[in-house]
Amino acid sequence: MRQQQVSVRASFAVAFVALVVALLAASCSAGPGGTSDGGTGDVTTNPCGSSNYTMCGSTCVDTQGDYQNCGTCGKVCGSSDVCSHGTCAVVCGGGSSRCGGNCVDFKSDPANCGGCSMACTSGQVCNNGACALTCQQGLTDCNGGCVDVTSDDFNCGSCGNGCANGQQCVNSACQATCQAGWSSCTTDAGTTCVDTSVDPSNCGTCNHACTNGYFCSNGTCGLNCAGGTSLCNNECVDESIDPGNCGACNNACGTGKTCSGAHCCADATPYYCGGCNTFANCVAKSGGGIVAGEEHTCAINPSGAVYCWGYNAFGQLGNGGTITEESATAVGSPLTSGVATLAAAEYGTCAVTIGGAAYCWGYNPYGQLGNSTFTSEYSPAAVTGISSTAAGVAGGGYYANCVLLKSGAVTCFGADYEGQICLGSITSTTYDTPQTSQITSGASAIAGSSLGYINCAAVSGSLKCWGYGPYSLGDGTTTNSGSPITVKNVTSPVAANSSYYHTCVVTTGGALQCWGWNVYGELGDGTTTSSYTVVTSSLTGVIAVATGYYHTCAVTTGGAVYCIGYNYYGQLGTSVNVGTSTATTTWQEAISSGAVGIAAGDEHTCALMATGHAYCWGWNSEGQLGNGSTTNSSTPVLVSGF
Repeated sequence: MRQQQVSVRASFAVAFVALVVALLAASCSAGPGGTSDGGTGDVTTNPCGSSNYTMCGSTCVDTQGDYQNCGTCGKVCGSSDVCSHGTCAVVCGGGSSRCGGNCVDFKSDPANCGGCSMACTSGQVCNNGACALTCQQGLTDCNGGCVDVTSDDFNCGSCGNGCANGQQCVNSACQATCQAGWSSCTTDAGTTCVDTSVDPSNCGTCNHACTNGYFCSNGTCGLNCAGGTSLCNNECVDESIDPGNCGACNNACGTGKTCSGAHCCADATPYYCGGCNTFANCVAKSGGGIVAGEEHTCAINPSGAVYCWGYNAFGQLGNGGTITEESATAVGSPLTSGVATLAAAEYGTCAVTIGGAAYCWGYNPYGQLGNSTFTSEYSPAAVTGISSTAAGVAGGGYYANCVLLKSGAVTCFGADYEGQICLGSITSTTYDTPQTSQITSGASAIAGSSLGYINCAAVSGSLKCWGYGPYSLGDGTTTNSGSPITVKNVTSPVAANSSYYHTCVVTTGGALQCWGWNVYGELGDGTTTSSYTVVTSSLTGVIAVATGYYHTCAVTTGGAVYCIGYNYYGQLGTSVNVGTSTATTTWQEAISSGAVGIAAGDEHTCALMATGHAYCWGWNSEGQLGNGSTTNSSTPVLVSGF
């Protein structure tokens, strides 16, 4: 609940307290124990005669205003503090003023009437800051002070009836002090401040409680819908897939149409990925639109221009410099339009244009940019010999990259330390120009590893991978290979992605299959058992997949994004297991609809939306989330400037 304001009670000075004590002692027949024998048993009374005072030792004091007994006997406020409403404070509140270490009300305190130490004589009262014989009309004599019991916080309704902390006296009754928009309600717990527009126990008015399963919105009780559903005709519906309420309540798709991603689509093109389409076209559209290296991200905007953000020490952002960018920055010429697809390496980036030209930029000590040099490039550099024949591109991690040619052949460049160039044998040689691989025809798609050393290609209905083998190329072994290895039990692959320790592939029909390390549940099969052969994930309807260091994320046909695995930095897009090394073995929804592409870096994730915007989440040490900060986020944040 919002912080309540605290009214401050005025105190009586010690001199007047002593006078009251003397008068009480003279008139009281009780002994020091404060009891009087009335013949029918002992009756306890306040030895100080008023609820305003407490016996501290042998002296009656007002613990609400006495700086030597503030709140309780013996509690002394500091030299720069006063006692206000039983609490040591620097200043006095509630219209009271500081006299020595005490807060007093000059209008009603007979010991400080009109000013500090200006005491009224015996028999007089302090009436509005002046000593008088009687109180003016409308005020009441309370222990020598003239107060308005209709509004005095310390004599509310009657003398000595003080309001509790956080309350004020209104119309002779104590009420909670509430900020604008909140209401004072008397509940079983006492008078408190509530927001009647959203409080299910006080919905619309005090003590009007919503029944179980209902929430309070705008002062009205409604059905509590969860899990991405919304209230429609007193029912919870999922507007992203419900054909009777597609995109909005009561928006029916009609005969021959289905609801996908909150859009009505004809049965012939039932999948929404920025527009109604076939499954194959949605898969093709999702590939290469957004990519991520270890700590940088790049994406294609609706105009076909490339923007990047994050770590830039090696020029991987392609903007001509090496300064890290926390918001999206445009990649230089000639990639200001007409870009078809992207791929990210660990510290580099590559692109293919609609016209078939291939460009790369960033880290280049092994010739992995393919531009006939071993010099890092801070702007796009043309890949040697590929100006119009490229159909796709794949990042090869730290050492190499590969390009899919329109002919169905694959060519690679960079270091062949683990067989990444796919020459049939491991040469341990570096190549700064494209080399003809053992895949000379039949390839329809290519996939790489921005964080590892494996590349794969869809070839004639099978998936073939090559390179680093310790976490398996999908054949059940852990051996490096310079030749393409057919992954067992995968048919009709349409998209794939690999990281340091695991690889995943999407097949026709939307099945997701993975293999490799699974300590954090990143294979998506609900276990933490690693596997060197393919296992099938529990997630279905998948059109795109991205593999991070220890996590996996995927886009489904409705445009939702789901993630699984390690979540220490929030890279799954949920608060589940954030800040822990606990495995997350169930898929977590990061985005409910509208996504058309996905990318995973070391410990961060980004999604490209059908609207052309991008959202990122997870680790943000180098601004790789693109939201203008370096603060980690376990929920998707909008990329700034894209």
